[in-house]
Amino acid sequence: MEIQKEQVGEVCVVTVNGHLDGTHSTAFCNQVGELITGTNPKILVDFTGIDFITSAGLRALLLLVKKADASGSVFALCGVSDQVRQVLDTVGFTAMFSIHSGRGEGLAALTA
Repeated sequence: MEIQKEQVGEVCVVTVNGHLDGTHSTAFCNQVGELITGTNPKILVDFTGIDFITSAGLRALLLLVKKADASGSVFALCGVSDQVRQVLDTVGFTAMFSIHSGRGEGLAALTA
């Protein structure tokens, strides 16, 4: 799994590629979790390159959204594939996240 971080204005965009599974979920959670510090950060996770998510990946997302909510941060997803979206829908996570179709839409929503 590859995780890249870049600052776009006031939003930190995290681009993830590969499988979000038991092997990679801890590293993902730790790296993104480090960003949820400071004064009200805005984090957009680009899931365009994620084609597979397991329960460990779902747990990592749950921990991150809870941490963001507790700290007053903004945490959103974009570029979620139909397959991953179906998993999020099935487990009831869709309502917990702000999910945008693409990076541009996500950035616009987080900077509005």
